[in-house]
Amino acid sequence: MEQEAKKNEVLKTLQGEEADNRMLSLISHKLKTPLSIINGYSEAILSQASKENFSPFTSKALEEIHKQGTKLCALVDNLLFFNKINSFTHKDLAYKTINLKELLKTCANDAVTHDEEMATMPSSSTISKSGTFIEIDCSSTLELKADQELVSFMTQELLANAIKFNNKTEKIIKVQCANHGDSISISIRDYGTGIRPQDVEKIFERFHQVDDYFTGQVDGWGLGLTIVKKIMELHGGTISVVSDRGLGSIFTLSFPIAA
Repeated sequence: MEQEAKKNEVLKTLQGEEADNRMLSLISHKLKTPLSIINGYSEAILSQASKENFSPFTSKALEEIHKQGTKLCALVDNLLFFNKINSFTHKDLAYKTINLKELLKTCANDAVTHDEEMATMPSSSTISKSGTFIEIDCSSTLELKADQELVSFMTQELLANAIKFNNKTEKIIKVQCANHGDSISISIRDYGTGIRPQDVEKIFERFHQVDDYFTGQVDGWGLGLTIVKKIMELHGGTISVVSDRGLGSIFTLSFPIAA
């Protein structure tokens, strides 16, 4: 009887999650079209600003509408991606051989070039801009067989968090790769705010957000780490975190090497 009750409870939970995923997918698709129209027209109007002689207030309002519309569109895309990954199985992964150092350099460039021009040397293993420094310690010959698009997503997500949860003028992030024989790891270390002990177990739950203590709020849905964990499970790997409040965090992705 007890086993049957547990089985029914698990089934009920799975059915509830499936219903939630369908609802999120429906909401996301319903929002996508009007947002595309809003962003398209606001961008078109902004492109005519110099000819129309808009007042400073009108110009600022249009810029803010377009900025927030673009931001909301990114949030919707994130929801759609979450639902896509949730429906994935191991067979849906597009495995290929990846040069890890090249992938990490590309991800680091993307992480530090959201708004401004990047200031770095193409051959350098340190990507820097506006006080953000990403140091990469990875053999140029180290390769990983995995889904390149998803590995890039995970790396960019962890780098974005390392930058976001850091209120220091100079932000230093260290990325290190290692071949352990039976696995390959990618570790991303920051020296930011760290995570409270009571939050460490919760950060991989969907929609959970750890408040940024120096602003009181954070952007996003709280889905990034949930997606990262799911992707690692699809690869048969794990994600782990070691964190000290006020000293920073180390997130490690560990991929098994096929025999």
